[in-house]
Amino acid sequence: MIWTAAARPGAFPGAPGAYPAGPLQPALELAQLLRAPVFWGWGVPRGDGHTVLVLPGLGAGDAYLRPLRGWLRRLGYSTLRSGIARNPGLSERLIADLGEKVEAEYRRTGRRVSIVGHSIGGAQARAIARRHPEAVRQVITLGAPIAGSHPLPETIRIAAIASADDRIVRAPAAVARDPHAENLTVRGSHSGLAVNASVYRRLARLLTAAENARGGEAAPAYL
Repeated sequence: MIWTAAARPGAFPGAPGAYPAGPLQPALELAQLLRAPVFWGWGVPRGDGHTVLVLPGLGAGDAYLRPLRGWLRRLGYSTLRSGIARNPGLSERLIADLGEKVEAEYRRTGRRVSIVGHSIGGAQARAIARRHPEAVRQVITLGAPIAGSHPLPETIRIAAIASADDRIVRAPAAVARDPHAENLTVRGSHSGLAVNASVYRRLARLLTAAENARGGEAAPAYL
């Protein structure tokens, strides 16, 4: 398990000095994202065209993830909608359906799928990867309650991004415990992690790094 602090030394989730995240914070973070060069694909590595499935948080659906999916496509990735209108949480039926979607995409393209999950979507992403390890290249969680998750095989790259200011999913709940996982921290609200420019910069690197770990190879340690 590797920690990378984003904003300042020691800026791990729940660290002192967190700024207040009020109800308007996600809207402010979206406005900042739209002005950030990373959102328009400037200064970030291009994708290799493999498919990325993005999963929404509890009670939410695909709609609020539209900026993230559009950004992924601008970088050169294909995107796969979850089809979720209102995420019910860790539903056995939903996880099975999403697993079938991932398997179908893997069979269609011949390439493993990366999964990005926000909040409870991150826990769902890990559940899918555990059941379909041959079809999943990487799992990236954003402020996800994953503390009790089963470990994933080393053939799947794992990263967890958490916010030092998150008041909904606090550390250590958002920390990936897998030995080969990378844990990163940013500043910002829980809901705003899906529209956080710092998150996007890290996603660009993580997805590119996964391109070098294809074909069932063990996932190497991150630099």
